[in-house]
Amino acid sequence: MLASPTLRLCCAPATVLAALVVGACASADVPTDVTADVPPSAPPDTTFADGDRVRHPDAARLVAQDPLWARALALHFDALVMDGHIDTPSLMLDDGYALGDRHDAATSHVDLPRMVEGGLDAPFFSIYVSRAYGERRDAVERAMAMIDVVEQQVAALPGAEIARSADDVRRITADGRKAILMGLEGGHATRGRVDVLEALAARGVRYVTLTHSNTNSFADASTDSARWGGLNDTGRDLVRAMNRLGVVVDLSHVSDSTFYDALEVTTVPVMLSHSSCGALYRHPRNVSDDMLRALARNGGVVMINFYATYLGAGRVTVETVLDQIEHAARVAGVDHVGLGSDFDGVDRLPEGLEDATRLPWITYGLLKRGWSEQDVRKVLGLNALRVLEAAGAASASRE
Repeated sequence: MLASPTLRLCCAPATVLAALVVGACASADVPTDVTADVPPSAPPDTTFADGDRVRHPDAARLVAQDPLWARALALHFDALVMDGHIDTPSLMLDDGYALGDRHDAATSHVDLPRMVEGGLDAPFFSIYVSRAYGERRDAVERAMAMIDVVEQQVAALPGAEIARSADDVRRITADGRKAILMGLEGGHATRGRVDVLEALAARGVRYVTLTHSNTNSFADASTDSARWGGLNDTGRDLVRAMNRLGVVVDLSHVSDSTFYDALEVTTVPVMLSHSSCGALYRHPRNVSDDMLRALARNGGVVMINFYATYLGAGRVTVETVLDQIEHAARVAGVDHVGLGSDFDGVDRLPEGLEDATRLPWITYGLLKRGWSEQDVRKVLGLNALRVLEAAGAASASRE
C-alpha cells in the first residue's frame, strides 16, 4: 500500500497552477499545498506524490511561453521521479566528485543541487565495475569501494538518504529529500557466486545487471560473443538468488537469449534499467517489440535510455526520447515504461536533455502529446517503484 491519501496539485484548477508556478519568479520554492480528495476507488499506486515544490529557475519564463508549463511543472515536482541508471558514483570514487556541490553540464550531468532543480527524486546510482576487472576478487573490491563512497557522501548531505526499499523511497521523498538507490552494473562482479551477491545485497544493492558489455562466466551479453546461448546453470541459480534476496534482475546489456532465459527462471518482475526500443533504432543494446511484450507479461519495466548513440544516427532531441517512451508504452503498455537516463555514463545526450535539470521537459512533452497525468506519473517513477516493491515483497514472503 502507498502512503499518500491525496493527489496534490494535478487536480487543482489551471489558474491556480499558473499562479503557483509564476510565483517562482520571486521564489524558486513554490509551495505545493493545493490538494484535492482522491475518490476511494482510485488505485493508491496512481496517486502517490512526494509533495515536492517547484524549484526550477526557469519556471516563470516557461509558463510565459506556454501556459501548459504551469500544469507540467506542478505535476513533475509533485510526482515521484525515478531514474534507473546514473553513473555518478564512478566520478565520486575516481575523481573525488562532490555530489553535494553544483557542477556544470559540460563536465557532468547529476549532483544534488541539480537533482533538486530538475525534480529527480529517487535515482538508482550505478555501482559500475568495468569488464577489465573480470571476475577476480578486485572486481568485488571495486564494487564495495564505490558503495563506500556513495554511503559516505550521502550520509553527509541533509537533503539525501540511501534507500533500500520502496518504503524507504516513499518515506524519504515524502520528507522532501532525495532517495539514493544502488544497482550493480556488471554481473561479473558477483564472480558468479551467491555469497558475493548476498554481500552486495546486504550493502544495499537493489538490482544487478546480469552482464555489462561482456559475456561472463554465466550469461551472454548483447555486445559480445555468445558463450552459453543465454544463461547457464550458474546464471539461473543467481537469478533465483536475486528473487530470494529482493534484488531486481536487470536485463539491460544482456543478449536476447539471456533475456528470455532469465524471464523463464524469475518469479518476480524484472527491469531493463537503461534500454531503448530497437523498432525505432536498431542497435544491439536496444530491445525488440517481442521482448517488450514478454517484459509486460512478466510485469517488469523498461527504462528508456537517453544515450544518443542508442537513439539515432542523426539529430537526436528530447522529442526522440518521447518517441521512444510512446513506442514502449504502445507495445508493452504504459504500466511497463520508465526513465533510465545513463547520465554521467555517456558522452552524448539528446538536445534538450543535457543534464538532470532538463527532466521536466519529459513531463511537458508527454502532456503536450495528450498523455494523462496518471500515465505520466507511472512513467516518471511509479512503474519502477512497483517493480522495486514487488522484489522486496517476494523476498519477504520467503522468510
